[in-house]
Amino acid sequence: MTSLSDVAMASSSATAAEATVPIMLTTSLTEYAIPSGPYMVPVSWRRTHLSTLVNKLVASSSTGLTTVPFDFIIDSALLRTSLGEFLESSGLTAESTLAIEYVRSTLPPTRLAAFEHDDWVASVDCSRQALYMTASFDGSVRVFEPTDATNAVHTFSTVNKAAVQGGRNTALTKAKWTPEGDIVTGGMDGGVQMWSVQHDEGWRSARKWGGVAHNAPVADVDVAQGPAGVSVLSAGWDGIVALWDDVPSTTTADNHDDDDDSDDGAKRRKTASGAAKSTRGARAAGVKEPTVVLWHAAPAAHAATGAKNVFTSASRVSAVLFERTATGRDSNRAWSAGYNGLKGWDLSSGGTLHTSLSMPTSTAETRPITALAQLGPTALVAGATDRAMQIFDIRTDATTAALGVAIANAHRGAVDALSAHPTSTVMFASASSADSHVKVWDTRSSRKPLFVLGTAGAEGVLALDWSQDGQQLVAGGKDKRITVYRGTNIGV
Repeated sequence: MTSLSDVAMASSSATAAEATVPIMLTTSLTEYAIPSGPYMVPVSWRRTHLSTLVNKLVASSSTGLTTVPFDFIIDSALLRTSLGEFLESSGLTAESTLAIEYVRSTLPPTRLAAFEHDDWVASVDCSRQALYMTASFDGSVRVFEPTDATNAVHTFSTVNKAAVQGGRNTALTKAKWTPEGDIVTGGMDGGVQMWSVQHDEGWRSARKWGGVAHNAPVADVDVAQGPAGVSVLSAGWDGIVALWDDVPSTTTADNHDDDDDSDDGAKRRKTASGAAKSTRGARAAGVKEPTVVLWHAAPAAHAATGAKNVFTSASRVSAVLFERTATGRDSNRAWSAGYNGLKGWDLSSGGTLHTSLSMPTSTAETRPITALAQLGPTALVAGATDRAMQIFDIRTDATTAALGVAIANAHRGAVDALSAHPTSTVMFASASSADSHVKVWDTRSSRKPLFVLGTAGAEGVLALDWSQDGQQLVAGGKDKRITVYRGTNIGV
């Protein structure tokens, strides 16, 4: 057993009579790896003492590494007390060997600025370098630069006269940048639209097409680079998940090539029936039909009237995403989540359902999912109406793919927004429309959040996103603003 004298770590505060506890130290940080031990340390030690111990051990075996602060995880919880207090609260004795994982300590982000809006902020997208793009309940898309919190560099309205005259709800629910720099929006009127955006000589935007598939509000959209163009997923309250392919031939109104004899897989997908469907659409009218329509929730008939395709609260699809791989988003694999569970789709074969999961429950009642994010290539995190979150392993097709990571009472209400850190596979942020707090989590220490960030207002949070480098977190919601938090070494 390794003693403190072996690494010159005799503590001035420790006496010969003080109780000690054996610990095993492990880490995934290869450059800061040390012999695992066990080490005998005083039970009065806290995080700072253990951090000093690790840095001394690293310095004794390596050169050129700077001293860094560490956090310590025991039994899926960050150590925030002394080791003795942890032993007492856990019902353990000083004879118990503690398995401790150490990670780089991260300081909480600080509030940087707030960007005002005219209405509730429904979504935030920070995937473009040095730009914040928002969708609002007033039907407008706004693009901000970090240097100017007062004025948006570009604003355009998605509201048209026909929608207003028809009495439709023109609020936006989602807006996403495409890999090619265009913008896709989804709205309460069930519309999915793609907008061409140019800013080489001043910002300009124009609608490329409007998609017709949903007869209920669109809850979410996602985008991925396909083999020949941009692929778009939309999810609605009507139980439908629609796939749209914006290939180059559909974006030029003068191109009317109708040759369907080509075998180019980039221009076609197979429908659910197995037939090849051309993704070339009729752009002259500005209206596009989906390439594939998937039923996350099977259509139902009204019990009294017999009307078909009736949607209920159980039909609602809350979130949709293209599956992330090590090289980016896969336009042929997708996940949808809603009030009747979580489903995985193979889009290359017309939308074959390959996985069906649900939130773990001890009763026959389904736990509705309200938010979804992907943690690296292997795991999904889902938020539910009962304030809980669950992590699912997607490396298997088994119907029991839930990992042993469940987070209860994450917020005061339903978890309405989740955003995975762009460079870390263990870190994500969550928010709820029922409170004004943004919480940052580490899956290795899931009992409590790493940080709790308060917004300036007392209203709920509806949208979250990380900047590309993962050092900024942007939140928006009912306070009609987006709040920007900035940190250092987050997710490192």
